[in-house]
Amino acid sequence: MMVFAAMALSASGSAEGEEERVIAVVPQQLGNPIFFDAKAGAEEAGEDLGVKIEWVAPVDADASAQVSVVEGLIEKQVDGIAISTNDPDALEATLRRAIEVGIEVSTFDADSPDSGRAFYAGTENYTAGRVAGEHLIELTDGEARVALLTGLVGAYDMQARLEGFEDAIEGTNIEIAQLLACDDEIDKAVELVEQYTRSNPDIDAWFFLGGWPFFVPPSSLPTLQEWKTSNKTLVTIDTFYPMLDYFDEEMIDVAIGQDFYAMGYKSVENLVRLLDGEEIEGEYIDTGIEIVTPENYESVRAEKEPWD
Repeated sequence: MMVFAAMALSASGSAEGEEERVIAVVPQQLGNPIFFDAKAGAEEAGEDLGVKIEWVAPVDADASAQVSVVEGLIEKQVDGIAISTNDPDALEATLRRAIEVGIEVSTFDADSPDSGRAFYAGTENYTAGRVAGEHLIELTDGEARVALLTGLVGAYDMQARLEGFEDAIEGTNIEIAQLLACDDEIDKAVELVEQYTRSNPDIDAWFFLGGWPFFVPPSSLPTLQEWKTSNKTLVTIDTFYPMLDYFDEEMIDVAIGQDFYAMGYKSVENLVRLLDGEEIEGEYIDTGIEIVTPENYESVRAEKEPWD
């Protein structure tokens, strides 16, 4: 059985005599720091709106373990669930069961659109992938052999980004040489990138569908760093605070950022609206993207909160 952990985050504001409402926020895993900002956003929404936030997830990104987490939340009879799904199909039936017993369900970051969830709050992932492809075309004049690094094969967000990227480069002389999957594991991502770059130094470009390799210092990727000095191109999704150090080392050409804080806040905010019988922003809440380049990264970094 997969191990999972939960943390209850109290928020004052319930009327005297009323039972405090509980909204569970379920990231893909506890081991991926990319969700730190989503947790912060959910916590602040809980404090602002007077609901209790339960942050609960598998330790590792595993769909069956996530199913077990949601089943536990159904048994606890939480009021709402916001989830970033590891696999949209694997979670579908369990999310439907949660809805059937009266729990308000939404998704963030990685959708499960056929589950019956009330709304999705997050990046428009197809657009993010397409924008990344457009930047790669501009940087390489439309002619390059590019290696891709993805996370969980089959995850809705990864597939949408890949489709957007492929559509952007269609009709160009950009060729996808390899698609590698790190299973959302930071150490595995670093190992894959270093090994592939070492074995294929003539590759023209990398596109990371997520920022997994950038949770470690630039010195942890010496092969990639050396490769990048040879007029190579690197485009990535994500602009979380630590990875902006890679711009100092001139290792990233373009980064497409996601607003995880907004994902957490808007998920809780709109679930509370549903619980109160109010209308929400819509079935699809786009939290937007940001484009970070060597020209603007210092100002972007100055606006972000450092991670402890």
